[in-house]
Amino acid sequence: MLVTMGGLTEKGEWKQYDFLPFAMLWKQWQTVVLKLIRNGVSEREKKRIQPRPQKAFTNNGQGFYVYAPKQRGKIKEQLRYIGRYIRRPAIGINRVEEYDGQYVTFKYEDKTDGKEKRETVSVDEFISRLIRHIPDEN
Repeated sequence: MLVTMGGLTEKGEWKQYDFLPFAMLWKQWQTVVLKLIRNGVSEREKKRIQPRPQKAFTNNGQGFYVYAPKQRGKIKEQLRYIGRYIRRPAIGINRVEEYDGQYVTFKYEDKTDGKEKRETVSVDEFISRLIRHIPDEN
């Protein structure tokens, strides 16, 4: 997501910002994602999958985590970070440590504590996480 460093007030005046209200962003992102899921399926499918989005909402009371560097006013650093993320795949092949046909083990840096972690998930879960990063056409 790219955002402006400000916006227009109700009176039409420009108000400059150099930060994002992350707590609000997390809750809004959660709402948008869950609405897209609900609106993207038939009524029959909604009934079948409803417990999953509801559980995702309940288990994530602060919203879905969005990683963004908390750098007030360091615009060049923020643009460098965004540019790097845009041109690289969601996960490099060097981070995939094992694949046995059913499970994938990979390593990643946890953005909350900066530590390298490993996780093993089913192939379906791995693909599900990976395709979230594929942008829509155009």
